[in-house]
Amino acid sequence: MTLSISVPEFLSQHPDVDIQTEAMRSPWTIPLQDQSDRSCGYRQEVNLRPGLSVLIDNYTLQDDLLVEVGSGQACEPSLSMELSFMLIGHNRSEETPAYHNFLEVDWDSTTGGKFFWQAGERVLKFDIHISAHLFETLIAPQQSSLPQPLVQLLQSTRPGSPRFYQMQPTSAATDTVIQQLLNCPYQGPTRWLFWESKVLEILVLQLEQLSHCRPSNPATFSATDIDRIYYACEILQKRLVNPPSLLELAHLVGLNDCTLKRGFRQVLDTTVFGYLTEQRMKKARRLLAQRQSVATVATAVGYASPTAFSGAFKKCVGLSPKRYQTSGCRLPINA
Repeated sequence: MTLSISVPEFLSQHPDVDIQTEAMRSPWTIPLQDQSDRSCGYRQEVNLRPGLSVLIDNYTLQDDLLVEVGSGQACEPSLSMELSFMLIGHNRSEETPAYHNFLEVDWDSTTGGKFFWQAGERVLKFDIHISAHLFETLIAPQQSSLPQPLVQLLQSTRPGSPRFYQMQPTSAATDTVIQQLLNCPYQGPTRWLFWESKVLEILVLQLEQLSHCRPSNPATFSATDIDRIYYACEILQKRLVNPPSLLELAHLVGLNDCTLKRGFRQVLDTTVFGYLTEQRMKKARRLLAQRQSVATVATAVGYASPTAFSGAFKKCVGLSPKRYQTSGCRLPINA
């Protein structure tokens, strides 16, 4: 059985919501309908200001899900930018694995398309859509620090220029800001001001990461070295409770400690310790969502005491573990 969500059909059946999609800071939500009650979730969008919107796909699936976001028909081309973060699950439609994100700037000449999510998956996807005009307005003084192909595309006046696309692991700093946004403690108009501030902060972090991801950086590492850096990531993921020292980790993957530290900085845009903390917090969020106690979660992710874990969790996520649990461990369906 394949479940479905059709944005065009939903909007045609709810004219008031169709108008709402154009309103500023007025979210609209399409709940996932499943007569068997085996799957649940929603798709939510909110326009924060002209040219800036966010989109959230949040599903727990026991059956396949097809999400239709537009007709796929040709439309008037417009230059737009998308930042897409795969927080949980694997986006096979856009080939984005978990904990990765992509930046795409292109002349969009179709009205949406279709996404397919597999049964048995937990999906949390967070997108930022920004018009090229607003983006240029925000970053005009720093435009020279951007990759030249991106600058040339932003300056193009008609379709035909090659799109700009870059996928990369989501940094610990960016992940923290996204979690703060999703667990916003405010309501009403204040909520959307908070969201906009966090979206702009995410944009700053991504542009900073982008400015350092030049071809000259990866070129200092061979393909074998990069494989070893990612192997180090796998080791840390498996040894959250008893992580190796930096020297031990370097020995395990066949690099010296200086190369390993530099590799984490240039390839992953974080430190070895920062990556370890990021993975601990990701597992902690999953366990807290399963209603495990703070003490149990602290032990499971390698902290000596619940107090030490709570401090680290609040620093990364912006909420205490208990507050995170009472918030529902996710963005509410209704704002």
